[in-house]
Order: sequence, then structure tokens, then C-alpha cells
Amino acid sequence: MLPVVQLGPLSIQAYLLVLLLSAWAGLAIGAWAAQRLGLEGDHIYNAGLYGLLAGLVAGRAGHVIAFWSAYRAQPVEIIGLNTRAFLLWPGIVVGLMVAGWYVRRHKLPWGPVLDAAAPGALVGIAIADLGALLAGRALGAPTTAPWAVTVWGVARHPSQVYETLAALTVLAVTLRMLRTRGRPGSVAWVGLLGYGLSRWLLEPFRAESTSILGGLRVPQLLGLAAALIALWALRGNISPESPRSGDAQ
Repeated sequence: MLPVVQLGPLSIQAYLLVLLLSAWAGLAIGAWAAQRLGLEGDHIYNAGLYGLLAGLVAGRAGHVIAFWSAYRAQPVEIIGLNTRAFLLWPGIVVGLMVAGWYVRRHKLPWGPVLDAAAPGALVGIAIADLGALLAGRALGAPTTAPWAVTVWGVARHPSQVYETLAALTVLAVTLRMLRTRGRPGSVAWVGLLGYGLSRWLLEPFRAESTSILGGLRVPQLLGLAAALIALWALRGNISPESPRSGDAQ
């Protein structure tokens, strides 16, 4: 593991650096995909950056509100760089809303924008999962498998690696679809389908997760719901005979 990177007298959380790398790589791939679909890559950069910044602020604000008693004693921590001090869902919801506002404001076509964003998101997820392995986060469940990794003295599933490989597999599918002639939105729905199924299948290999309904884990149920929504949306949505408007030749 490499939880901290030492740059002279400065100690920086490795996970923070990996998250910055994942954001940059995701936006770069998204901009590249947008150009293939006839869109300006800058729109993906702008929508992504606005959404990312808004999501970070909302995620930190949610954490501050939820744990105000701790922050009141140490208010300087409100602007700290602790990557654990964020609430995920407020950040995701607000980030998506702001990115959606940008798309709507600039009257961009939703299908191609989402198709461009899908491979970028998958690249970011893959890199962030590897960062979690380096930082000792999102720990896998204990196992005796020969490929186990030892973290904090316990042999565990390398669940972060499983998730990285799953994201890269779905990424390969979406990149291939970008070269074909499907209807706008089909790449994004296939990406959501693949990622949702991977959450459903891989969540049991993680050590900690909120469980409901007789042991089913919340991320599993969310992944299954995402996969079902994507399947419903994909009914007849992929048609080789229907060219994608704005496709690069």
C-alpha cells in the first residue's frame, strides 16, 4: 500500500492524487469521445468540471452538516483535505444536477453527451478503484484465495482490482460501440448496464457494506436497479440501420 506520498517536507494522501488523476483522465476520454460524436470536447470538460466542483462542495457540506458537533470543535477541518470527509450521495446528486444544467443551458443533445461521458466515467472509476487499493480503502472480504492481498494483517479479496477489471471490460464495450452506428444514448445505457451488473456481482467480495432485506447489500440493489433501467431503455435502442447523427467518419 501507498497511503501517503512524500514530496519533500509535504505529505500528500496518495488517494487524493489518484482521484485528481481519475478526474483528469475521465474528462480527457470524455472530450475525445465527444469529438468522435461531432461535439466540442470543451463542453465535456466544462460540464464535468462544473459538476465535479459542485459535487465536492455539496459532499463536504453534507458531511459538515451531518457531523457538525465535531466540526464545531475544530472549524478549520471544514476546509481540510481529508478525502474521507465527504458524503457520497449529496455530492453525486448535486454534481449531476449542475452538469445537467450546463448541458441544458448550451442546448447540447443529451444522447451524444451521455454517450461521450460514459467511457470517461468508466476510466475514472477504474483509476479510482486502483487508488483505493493503494490507500487501503474499500477493503475486500477476508479470503484464503491464492490471489489474496494482505491489508492490515488480513488476507483479503482484491475487490478493488475486480472492480477495475469490470470497469475496463465495460469500457472496452462502450469504445467499440462508439465506432458503430447505434442510436444516440445507446452507449451510455450499455455502460450503465455493465456497471450496474458489476456492482451486483462484485459487492459480496467487499468487506463492509450496508445490508437490508435479509442480507442483500444496498450497492447490490442499486446496481440491479440501474441494470434493469438500462435494459428497459435499451429495448430496440441499438439499431445497426440507424446512423448516429454527428458520427465522425
